[in-house]
Amino acid sequence: MTPYSILILICSLSVSPSDCRPETAIDVVQGPKVASALQCGLMGQTTIAGVAIAPREGQEYMKIVCRRPA
Repeated sequence: MTPYSILILICSLSVSPSDCRPETAIDVVQGPKVASALQCGLMGQTTIAGVAIAPREGQEYMKIVCRRPA
């Protein structure tokens, strides 16, 4: 099974969630690789809890992205 890669994106509030991608994010944190989409969502939340970066309140938000390698 192809693993998923977890990306944690920090995007500006001026960028809609659908347009928040690694190319448009202010910062990108590479998370661990996992075997399923469910694990990606759960580990993505765990990764957010353990990283030192945080969005600036009222200016930015975080988004979890699960990608399969190309």
